[in-house]
Amino acid sequence: MRPRTLITSVCGAVASIPLAFAAYTDPNVLTIEDAERGPAARHKIEQLRTEYENVAIETRTPWTKDGEVITFRGPRILDVLRSHKLDVNASVQFIAYDNFTSEITLEEIRSYGPIFAIDRACTDADRQSKRCALDQVFTPLAPKEQGPIFLVWPYEELPAAYVPARNSIWVWFVVAVRPVQ
Repeated sequence: MRPRTLITSVCGAVASIPLAFAAYTDPNVLTIEDAERGPAARHKIEQLRTEYENVAIETRTPWTKDGEVITFRGPRILDVLRSHKLDVNASVQFIAYDNFTSEITLEEIRSYGPIFAIDRACTDADRQSKRCALDQVFTPLAPKEQGPIFLVWPYEELPAAYVPARNSIWVWFVVAVRPVQ
């Protein structure tokens, strides 16, 4: 193949990558898609802190040790969906940075009130390591903590059948939400 033909082929292939895929290049941005799977809005983490009421959930996860609870904080998923008129669908998909996709019904979201966790409560260990100042209450979620955006549920309120059968509702590194048609 001649170099010019190869370059043209490569450029054509790159140009055909969907815009939605390109939107997932930053794990610090939550993309809200429209019905055509195009980006309708993008929220940086700081916008999630300031444009929505942030609530705290004290909970464990399917992966924490028995008795271990963590206080997570972030906007209610339903509030974010409502602001983009995505609360009228039967379900939505949450896409992780690695393209893992989980479909969750609006009935589940309304029933259990999950959040887009973007912070967790500071611990004494955080203060000793200087991750948190002495008077700091929350710290941003780190990638090793499933952040920067982690879909968190009130574990104890979920039906027993959800663990492990529905562990896919705990989406790590969330980068996008899209309506299911």
